[in-house]
Amino acid sequence: MHEKKIVAIIGSKNKNSITKFIMNRMLENIVAKNKDYFYDLFCMSDFNIEYCIGCNTCFKQGFCPMDQKDDFGIIRRELKKADILFFASPVYGHNISGIMKTFFDRTAVSCHLLDFAGKLGFTLTTTCCNGQEKVKLYLKDFQSSMGIKNLNNFEYIKIADSIEEFVEINTLKFLSDMEFNFGYSNRYLEHAFTSMKNLYIQIKADSLYIDEINTYEWKYWNQKWVKECKSFQEFAVKFKNNGDKLIL
Repeated sequence: MHEKKIVAIIGSKNKNSITKFIMNRMLENIVAKNKDYFYDLFCMSDFNIEYCIGCNTCFKQGFCPMDQKDDFGIIRRELKKADILFFASPVYGHNISGIMKTFFDRTAVSCHLLDFAGKLGFTLTTTCCNGQEKVKLYLKDFQSSMGIKNLNNFEYIKIADSIEEFVEINTLKFLSDMEFNFGYSNRYLEHAFTSMKNLYIQIKADSLYIDEINTYEWKYWNQKWVKECKSFQEFAVKFKNNGDKLIL
């Protein structure tokens, strides 16, 4: 097995974040048990991240102008280097944290491109006592929407869980999930890939509707290599092996 890079995104602005503490302990434990993994952890409290301004430039031109004004370009580059992605958020008001929502807003174009295909995903939700189910589902669904194959979703509940026991149990679950995973696809991802590809390839370059759609997305889905892919699994393998060489 070749080395696999884990990138963890911590959606907290708390400098003493328990979410960050637990995620870091888990990653340390994973690496201690299996040297084939290494990791980087990025806590949103350490970066200047601005709100999405809803300009739609990412959908139309394929880049975010806000990346030139804050630190999100750093995060974006690190996400692309990962083999495995952890998204972690505390429960705030029975939802993800505000900074985690901003993170998702800034990566929303990936939900139209599935351009995290070939990556595997896990999530971590932390809470004092409740709200974890809603947050877990949000994190999981967003990973899937980006093209990430989600393998498991861990929930830490302060009033019920010992941190050390939680870390040990879920480290073993992570390693087991990775060992018994095969491929980058599942039913949801196959459906999403077929739906997005069919939506855009039916719109021709001389169509009356061409000026009304997101131009970058149309060009993306009409690339020859994308149209030739018969499945999301094939799409994901090509993405994994060639990365940004395949992107417009």
